[in-house]
Amino acid sequence: MMKEQTLLVPHEEDPLLAFAPEEPGLQWQRIMGMAVHGDANWELEICRKTCMTLAEAKSFAAADDRITFFFYVKHYAIMCRHQVLHAGDVVFFSGTPVLVAEAGADSFEKPAAPGSRFSITAAPGNHWVSIQAHMQVPFLSSTQAHAYLWPCLLPGQAHGAELQGGGLQAVLCYCPPHEVTDEVSEHPFAQGGWWVCGQYVHAGGKLQAEQTCFGGPYMAVAPGDILSCRIVYDAANHSWLQTITNCSNKDSVIFPMNAKQKTGQALEKNMLGFCLEKLLPARHEHSRHLHQCLSLFNVIARLTYPQSQLGQDLNQLPYIDNARLSDDQTCLHIGRIVLYNPMMHAGE
Repeated sequence: MMKEQTLLVPHEEDPLLAFAPEEPGLQWQRIMGMAVHGDANWELEICRKTCMTLAEAKSFAAADDRITFFFYVKHYAIMCRHQVLHAGDVVFFSGTPVLVAEAGADSFEKPAAPGSRFSITAAPGNHWVSIQAHMQVPFLSSTQAHAYLWPCLLPGQAHGAELQGGGLQAVLCYCPPHEVTDEVSEHPFAQGGWWVCGQYVHAGGKLQAEQTCFGGPYMAVAPGDILSCRIVYDAANHSWLQTITNCSNKDSVIFPMNAKQKTGQALEKNMLGFCLEKLLPARHEHSRHLHQCLSLFNVIARLTYPQSQLGQDLNQLPYIDNARLSDDQTCLHIGRIVLYNPMMHAGE
């Protein structure tokens, strides 16, 4: 059984912000009368807890990206791998479940965003001026394929996204040592490993056929590190500042960028984007080691003007945990956005 680790970090909200009460969290898929098969891969067990309510089990699992599903013992004791589990016992797992019928237990799968992408667009005439989001460097093996995970700000359709697709994004990336290409051979971490940096990316459009991508300094990070990513607009100087801090050791990188009007670049950003990209599907031989979920959490985003309807439908999405709007209606807080669960890609 894997050693249990505590992955929770305290909220780093602005103490002056007042948010509405929390709403229900992730909407787990329930599989009634099922538990993990005795012949399944029990090395993927994360931990087990006793005397938990179902709500406590869901909350515990939601906060840990390693957990993709769990089974909960309900009304009476069950026999599991020559051990008796009692009502209120919970066993948490990574990976894809191999289940067997068990009347005394139910299994629960963590939801994830379709396509591993999610975005929030501000109302016409309104703009996002800052975003803060946390992410944890995943526990992936050295054979894992390239993975890019980020929060970003970019112009939406009201600002001509097709023509001015410039996005500011804090990018977390993994490069396997044996898959270094000419494209990344000059990269400071070309020998493989996790790294993070602030970037500006323009994907091209009718006025610009080729993709433009540049960014600030890179920072090496390690599995389990908690990263705080901030993107803030300075209206007085028409500039953006990206700051990425490793909460584990307080190292940081900063990427300032002047945002005065240039070809292919927009001043205001009216779309928030959250994305996982270039992750190979589970059928690929290098993806068999990706057992955990990937998410962004403690997300705080601020608008220029109040928007009373901001985020009103977010809590109906199964992969959103506790979306709340501040009292002044300019700031949105999201507890967690689950972008990826390997279980949902197992059949691809």
